[in-house]
Amino acid sequence: MSRYASVTTDVGSRPAVERLPFEPDLAGFEPWPRFVETFDIAFARQHRLMGLQRDDRPVVAVCDRTGWLRVDLVRRLLALQVAVVATTGEQIQQMINRAYEAQTGQTQELIDSLDRETVLSELDALGRHEDLLDTAGRAPVIRLVNLILFEAVKNGASDIHIQPYENRVVVRQRIDGVLFDTFEIPKDLHGEVATRIKVLGRMDIAEKRLPQDGRATVQVGERLIDLRIASLPTSHMERLVIRLLDKSARLHTLGEIGMDDRTLSRFRRLIQLDHGLLLVTGPTGSGKSTTLYAALQEINTTTQNVLTLEDPIEYQLEGVSQTQINEKKGMTFARGLRNVLRQDPDIIMVGEIRDRETAVMAIQASLTGHLVFSTLHTNDAASAVTRLLDLGIEPYLVTSSLVAALAQRLVRCICRECKTPVAPAEARKQLAQLGVAAPCGPIYRGRGCPACRDTGYRGRVGLFELLVLDESARELVQRRGSAAELRESARRAGMAFLQQDGLSKVLDGTTTVEEVLRVTRAVQDRHDSEGVWEGP
Repeated sequence: MSRYASVTTDVGSRPAVERLPFEPDLAGFEPWPRFVETFDIAFARQHRLMGLQRDDRPVVAVCDRTGWLRVDLVRRLLALQVAVVATTGEQIQQMINRAYEAQTGQTQELIDSLDRETVLSELDALGRHEDLLDTAGRAPVIRLVNLILFEAVKNGASDIHIQPYENRVVVRQRIDGVLFDTFEIPKDLHGEVATRIKVLGRMDIAEKRLPQDGRATVQVGERLIDLRIASLPTSHMERLVIRLLDKSARLHTLGEIGMDDRTLSRFRRLIQLDHGLLLVTGPTGSGKSTTLYAALQEINTTTQNVLTLEDPIEYQLEGVSQTQINEKKGMTFARGLRNVLRQDPDIIMVGEIRDRETAVMAIQASLTGHLVFSTLHTNDAASAVTRLLDLGIEPYLVTSSLVAALAQRLVRCICRECKTPVAPAEARKQLAQLGVAAPCGPIYRGRGCPACRDTGYRGRVGLFELLVLDESARELVQRRGSAAELRESARRAGMAFLQQDGLSKVLDGTTTVEEVLRVTRAVQDRHDSEGVWEGP
């Protein structure tokens, strides 16, 4: 039986009370398309009401007197005597965000309808804090930029590229690590679009001959998105890249990022050590920060003092003191680390070791009773060890401080909605590329569907190789052994290489042979040239 709520309204000078069905949970309702088309998000938020439907029967949900007073207006404009239900303010807000986030496909339509004279006459820089869902009444270029950002957020893109050519401007999105062309902007409007983006990032709109960096925060419903904006002059005007960081995104745990049971167990033991240096390596965009954040989440911050130095701070961690690096103002990793050591830390995360000074400071911290996490840009785990030697660190310091190096890559996962087996003959041919001579069971691929934008992939997972420095590896480091020798020593000790981890994820139906080869081929070619065998 439905509960009821009393809503008091003023009718003349006399209060009237209307009893409405009360719905504490709107999960069974869907947004009402006619309401969303007729009323913009600003109206719904201001008056705290939302048009919904269940079993094709529309209702208007309100949570207080503010919304109730606008019900008659909604009925008149929609020419329909809809019923009214009461609910909580939180439920109303969630449904508003859900309804207006569902609007997609507007960007190309807006681009096609843009008129340059209208744009130039209406262009006006708004405040620096934008709600991307509220596009009604905006000047065309402002609406266009908001929609470009909104669709990138909705698609889960990590980057937006606005790339000018001689006669056109292409907007591209990086989704699951791969760039896709999404739409084109008229060449004549490139300057206005670039100006709007630079206004958002508080950059110098008059400077077009030098690279610039900017930052901004935009809002999508209740989600805050940090933007890192970079401009670069080219022969065809300025090129802009926007990195999107979702502040409200849920952090992954170590058990969710793709480590196999053996690697996960060993890595968890390593992050519980009381001192030492633990490195995570891989190219840009390989998920190193995600792994370090996952590791820090497992550490008990109530009994230990955890500090980080980051550039940029991507996510907020509960119980962790996080410091932003700012090299323009002299706040480098090395200087920050020197000051962090005065804060009585137990665990320190250094975003990246870029130079010898930072490496020396990190090693000294690990030798004086601190557990230090950091990243390096190297191809594999063994190369992280030799990189420290290349930076001028003495071998005895490396062997005394470094406990392990974790190399990783990200591969796209097969879309679950369109996952299908690969024909046996084709499967054998594909597996042969990973060194598998005999069939090991069925493998899969994605056919392509609307859920994955016809790519066959949706989401990503990590490939990992964990090199733990044992006595054999330390002896090699002491005599400055090569990365190839370290890899061979680690292989004999049971380390699985990146491509081997990829093969296991192919066989369990997580990803495809093509994806594994895409992210590991360069590493494998180098290992082959050094004579390191990585067969199954």
